[in-house]
Amino acid sequence: MSNKIVTGYDGSDGGKVALAEALRLAKDIGGEVIVLFAYEKVVVGGESHDLDEAVEAIGARVLAEAAASAESAGVPLATEYVEGPAAQTLAAVAEREDARYIVVGGNGEPPLKAWVLGSTPSRLLALAACPVVVVRVQ
Repeated sequence: MSNKIVTGYDGSDGGKVALAEALRLAKDIGGEVIVLFAYEKVVVGGESHDLDEAVEAIGARVLAEAAASAESAGVPLATEYVEGPAAQTLAAVAEREDARYIVVGGNGEPPLKAWVLGSTPSRLLALAACPVVVVRVQ
């Protein structure tokens, strides 16, 4: 098992608390953080190309924010823009990198609501081969 920590980041409050915790954990264990921006393509008509370009621009911006946070914290960081559902891409990258942890933010949904509507933390618990750290958004 490596000292790599995988987290998703989209600039949201959940992403921010997850990134902060991933950086803290990585600093504690002398590890590296791999930050993903995951985007599930929507294929509808000719405007999907414009949407993809807009999302790629957002992804580039938020991954740059994450890199700046890691630099300030003195933690090595790699970024990846990946296509696919968040939980599946986080689990796949964590497995590929033999990650020690996956860190995600959570809004504290009741278990039934998370199960019915689906949530990234809930899905990760079923998919991930490594421990999943869920940081609650305050």
